Amino acid sequence: MIYEIHLYSPKAGKLTPAMLDWLYQYGQSDDQPEVFWPVKQINPKALARLLLKLDSNLEPFPGPAGDVELHYVQKELNIILYVHNRGVILFFPYMPHGVFSRVVVGICYTYIRYLYDALGFWSYDPQLDILSYADDFQSIDDTIRLMDKVMSRYLPG
Repeated sequence: MIYEIHLYSPKAGKLTPAMLDWLYQYGQSDDQPEVFWPVKQINPKALARLLLKLDSNLEPFPGPAGDVELHYVQKELNIILYVHNRGVILFFPYMPHGVFSRVVVGICYTYIRYLYDALGFWSYDPQLDILSYADDFQSIDDTIRLMDKVMSRYLPG
């Protein structure tokens, strides 16, 4: 099971639930005029280069339509930043409780905080339905609690 967090840089400096609704309705379409888009268009390769300056251990891979995938160097952690022309989707695995999950979620939230501080990216966590300009330790704890709850259904004991 994969956890995902969506990151966008809003044109108006703030991302609202109405903007997210628009993105989910029209975000896969290329026929919407730029003026209607609530988030900035970005250059995936330029953003990937910026993220590689933050963490040179990320491994870049080409994605479809000029998108870029950045894989965390430790493959066992399965952390992927998918950079597309409107933002970033951060993927990481659901995992059982413990220090390991805190390490993985901590790494992911470092990227989220960097994107907010450097470029004004807001994050949306669809699992928790939380929209944030910069996630905090409460969001980290909420994410870990959700993963514990979900994974406890699948693991014995």
